[in-house]
Amino acid sequence: MTDLKRPHNIANDMLDALETATRKWTRQKKSEERRPGMIRHRVSRLTKVARTTLKDAVWEVLTECYMAASADDTLPAKARQIFYQVRPNVIEERELEYGYFSQTLLPNYVETFDKEWMVVYDARGHFEEPHSNRRIGCGTIEVGNYLEAMKEPSILDPGFSDASVDIIGPSGGFGAVMYSEKEGFDPLFKAVDLANRHDLMVISNKGLSVTACRKLIDEICGGEELPLFVLHDFDVAGFLIFGTLQRDTRRYQFENEIEVIDLGLRLADIDGLEREPAARTRTSAEILRGQLRENGATAEEIEVLLHERVELNAMTSDALVEMIERKLQAYGLEKVIPDDDLLAETYRAFHRGQQLRLQFEEVKKRFDENATEIEIPGDLKKQVRAVLDEHGDLRWDDAVQIVLDETQLDRVRAEKQKAKGSSKRKSSPSLHDGRTR
Repeated sequence: MTDLKRPHNIANDMLDALETATRKWTRQKKSEERRPGMIRHRVSRLTKVARTTLKDAVWEVLTECYMAASADDTLPAKARQIFYQVRPNVIEERELEYGYFSQTLLPNYVETFDKEWMVVYDARGHFEEPHSNRRIGCGTIEVGNYLEAMKEPSILDPGFSDASVDIIGPSGGFGAVMYSEKEGFDPLFKAVDLANRHDLMVISNKGLSVTACRKLIDEICGGEELPLFVLHDFDVAGFLIFGTLQRDTRRYQFENEIEVIDLGLRLADIDGLEREPAARTRTSAEILRGQLRENGATAEEIEVLLHERVELNAMTSDALVEMIERKLQAYGLEKVIPDDDLLAETYRAFHRGQQLRLQFEEVKKRFDENATEIEIPGDLKKQVRAVLDEHGDLRWDDAVQIVLDETQLDRVRAEKQKAKGSSKRKSSPSLHDGRTR
């Protein structure tokens, strides 16, 4: 006799089958309720297709997305701009993260297919000249503009102002570069006037140096034969930072030989400082030993570094400054003094400037004694507006000069063009007046 299921058992079986069939759909809908951004992943989650890796998916659309972000390769495009073009075109079970895209997928693609794209990375850290106080971000465009603007010192003849020396770059400006893996020490360095007293360009960064920073170091330290001092923690990462600033990597190959001097914490410097456990890592102790040895750590230091670390932050401010200056002195770093010809030219310009200033003061005194009331045009604003309507690239104060004397237009334009610079594909350097007096 056949054992027939009762009706309620059949119904339960049907409900169980329905729940099983719709379980994935239910999970997806609940996920979308919690995170609306998951809606765009619905097709990939609920449709069985041949597995495509995240790398393949990104690379498939990368050229098209770069062209969209860069106006068909006519303008620089930030890595993050390209990322926002790529992300909507990549349907994947897991989110595309910007760090993985910008540091791995994008540079690997550019390198693999030898693309000469104008990819711009955000500034990470900054560098600052001594004396001129130019402070510039360590970004692709910022570094490129600075390197393009560098020049030999030029003497600006005195006129209504004193003579001055216009300096951009190391020539006559600074004699060494100091790289710090920490950004937070700037107020301390300024308080003790470290950069000015030692003619140091200071580069402050967050950990490992970015490609733009290494290019800056390559051209300044290598091209101009200046020493590079590296300030770092006493830990594995600190020694790796020290190594990447003098050795080729996949991301950057140095064109010049660089003299790199370790200014950071070494075993002899950490007595009495607070120690903490070394950062956890999956890298084997043997591999770590090799990396540390390759980057200059001694055998005794390696045994400590495998288990402990000491940060620069563990030092008091005065102790940190003392260590830096002691090591600079041990190296023999001296103040920058240019050659005899430039010294003589500067002396003549300043002497002439002093004479002109005395003459000007006499002329001004006589002028003030005989000056008449200056008549301001009643429709000055109207005239200024008329000039700006015709020459929209000018500023209001330029327009006032032209209202006073219309022949000033050519001079104003020439000065603006000089300030703008001649770069065609890059924006003008963000360098304010760096003249020293």
